[in-house]
Amino acid sequence: MHTDLAPTVERFRALAHSSPWRWSTLEFDLEREDLEHAWIRRPDLLRVEGGDGRVHITTGRDRPVAVVYGVDGGRPLARVWPTEVEPRYDADGLVAERPGDVAIDYDPPFHDDYFWVALLDPAELAEGVEVFSVDAVSHHGRPAWEARVRPTPEYDPRCTCCALLSGDGELDPDPWVPTADSVVRLDVQTGVCVSVRHIGSEWCGQEADLRISAVDEPLADELFRRPRWFSGRRRR
Repeated sequence: MHTDLAPTVERFRALAHSSPWRWSTLEFDLEREDLEHAWIRRPDLLRVEGGDGRVHITTGRDRPVAVVYGVDGGRPLARVWPTEVEPRYDADGLVAERPGDVAIDYDPPFHDDYFWVALLDPAELAEGVEVFSVDAVSHHGRPAWEARVRPTPEYDPRCTCCALLSGDGELDPDPWVPTADSVVRLDVQTGVCVSVRHIGSEWCGQEADLRISAVDEPLADELFRRPRWFSGRRRR
């Protein structure tokens, strides 16, 4: 994992594509409307604790979610986890292109909304976005790349209701209508979007600050195990 690269627009776009292959476990605090502490173990384990004592646990998907097809798009050849699919890397070790011969869900475990998902895998910042400048910064003591960006009409967020960037795409398939520029930060080691701020005097969409405390540290099964009293909403 290269963390000492000089930031460029091209590298920023590649880093935005890279998150699924740059970490296996993650522990972090996320502040948006509320403060939450979370642990993720790829591909399918999640624990989130809110400041009010609320606990959310996801214990896994029923089956692998990546489907590898033949070159001619015929019958499925295999079903594998997303991390078992190799992308095309560039000379810097960043993802130049995600596999094109697979129907694949790269998303980390879902929590609350797709804004959460897009923070952890900000692929929507790689295309359909104008990137005006990229600078190396420190985000809570970790190397990050900060960019001022603006969505174009081709911007394709995971969900138009909770996109990372500001704008209006509710009348799909109409093009995205930008309403403000945004300043975003990508953690260099993981590719996670750790900060979103919108430049505007009015409400322009969700903002967030994510503080990573551990990457690729072992996370035991017990952390993701539901206690017998578990209600899915509040712990004793």
